Amino acid sequence: MTRPTDRELPLSRRRLLSLGALLGSAALLAACGKDEPSKAAGSAGSTTGRSGTFPVTVQDKFGSVEIPAQPKRVLSLGRTDHDVLLALGIVPVGVWQFIPVMKRGVGSWAEKSLGGQTPAFLKPPFDFEKVASLAPDLIVNVQSGGDETEYRTLTDIARTVGLPKGAAPNTVPWRDSTRVIASAVGRAKQGEELIKDTEELLRATADRNPAFAGKTVSILLAFGGKIGVYTAGDTRMQLVTALGLKPSEFVEGLGKEKYFAELSAEKTGEADADVVILLSQQQLPLDQTLKQYPQVAAMKAAKENRLVFPADPSVGLALSSASVLSIPYAVKGIEPLLAEALKEK
Repeated sequence: MTRPTDRELPLSRRRLLSLGALLGSAALLAACGKDEPSKAAGSAGSTTGRSGTFPVTVQDKFGSVEIPAQPKRVLSLGRTDHDVLLALGIVPVGVWQFIPVMKRGVGSWAEKSLGGQTPAFLKPPFDFEKVASLAPDLIVNVQSGGDETEYRTLTDIARTVGLPKGAAPNTVPWRDSTRVIASAVGRAKQGEELIKDTEELLRATADRNPAFAGKTVSILLAFGGKIGVYTAGDTRMQLVTALGLKPSEFVEGLGKEKYFAELSAEKTGEADADVVILLSQQQLPLDQTLKQYPQVAAMKAAKENRLVFPADPSVGLALSSASVLSIPYAVKGIEPLLAEALKEK
């Protein structure tokens, strides 16, 4: 539930030299393990399980990426890419640690998939020296900002699959990210199975909640004393609209070019909808959150009990992740809250 982050600034000469040395060490490490069998299930970088035929070629914003052989050390740098890898049975050597409360670098819904391993933690702007030290043979940076300088630097370290062609930064639909990542690791068929299961879950949830159909929704984020709203292109909105809801008129008016917009105190009320979902970066209880953000407390949705606030912070985090691994957890937590807010009074 974080806001957009700045990307890596140009590398200094010292860092470039240091990175070059690390790249040499990483290449040596990768070469030493080239003929070794995949690691046992549950170990970092493990790629055991159903695998496809290599080489495979995937497309991203920057062109074609050919992956010649089954990757053995996969590094996940996209915000939610690790969830897809874990759902496919692959434990990455490193992950983007979304927020510090994720002590193992992933959400509670994904911890079981790590087995006994805890990957290395990274966060943008990425430390390229640390990236190189992990000796990845494939980097996935799909759910990302699509920064070209960052991408080119990563490709100097290892083959990198970046933002999909035609996708807006940080708003890659969960189906697309699943397909791209599954193809890159040779598990396209398994990826399609995950997509099918997730679609069935969303469809069944919508079917048993006809009150959701056509109702408007806005999703707000409380952070650092400010309030923001997610646009119709954001992955969170993509998830709740799959349950039958539709973006509020205010949210529709924001367009899809960006996934998030800050709101002034005066404009917060304009984001009102049939149901308003409030997420909190501070993860405080609702009463404390409303006290800190009176502009939200003043909204009609709050006064008329149409404000949805997940008491379990992991529900909000799962909604924010909106991946094949987190969606079941998010739906289980958010469904009863939406049903209560939208029931006939």
